[in-house]
Amino acid sequence: MPSLSPSESYLLDFHARLAGVTARWFATAPVQRKGEVFPSTYSLLEAVVPGDAQPRVVLDLACGDGHLLELLAKREQPGLSLLGLDMSEHELAAARARLKGAATLHLGRAQALPFADASVDVVLSHLALMLMDDVETVLTELRRVLKPGGTVSVVIGGDLVRGDAVEVFAGLLKPLLAAEARPWLPLGDPRVRSAEGLKVLFQDGFLDVAIQDLSVQGDGEPRSVWDSLRTTYDADRLSPPARASLEATFLQAVEPQRRADGTVSCRWGMRQLTATSRRP
Repeated sequence: MPSLSPSESYLLDFHARLAGVTARWFATAPVQRKGEVFPSTYSLLEAVVPGDAQPRVVLDLACGDGHLLELLAKREQPGLSLLGLDMSEHELAAARARLKGAATLHLGRAQALPFADASVDVVLSHLALMLMDDVETVLTELRRVLKPGGTVSVVIGGDLVRGDAVEVFAGLLKPLLAAEARPWLPLGDPRVRSAEGLKVLFQDGFLDVAIQDLSVQGDGEPRSVWDSLRTTYDADRLSPPARASLEATFLQAVEPQRRADGTVSCRWGMRQLTATSRRP
């Protein structure tokens, strides 16, 4: 791969230390979309792929440890060819162990996909597009590799859900980040983090762009919720003393929110964007 940006270098280090962490927290977390509850955000993406026997190539972009590809492989669907790409060799090692040859995996960057023009029917991506440098080049590559009329569907971070543990965490985190001596390291393009920005980015080369809000349930006892929040990129980049301070203040702050069963509410706001590649 070419020389990496500071943000890409950080992401590689993070996923070397915490390979599989995304699936750990979200593979079994129920998600609500338009009042309907689904098993997980991964299952929303899996459902985008039709279940017929038509030959179809599906690419999981930034496939991580291969959980989404495994869901598709378990269909044992005739004609379904699975591809995965990730820039982390550690995540790909986990994916190889999980998939056992059920998908063809590639080490690489989304800005330079190693696939032929018009060779992919469906591109899926889970919690990755909002982290990518030069997102316009990424979208150019998606348009290039997708067949005319092909589908792209991505799950990305969304708006903060008010009134629960994530809002408490975000409020406590902000001053700690501001006080850190290290410079702020932006991840990805901020336009990807808003519905308006997504519409602008996908207005060229795509049709039928649909953006749906998601609410992902991560409820649990305060310590379990903290364990998920501390593996967010922002918390991970805190110095050890700042992270320890955040842990103590967070656990104290959410204690009054405990319900009768000992859990606290933890909701992750996300979005799902689905679009069709424009025919020439």
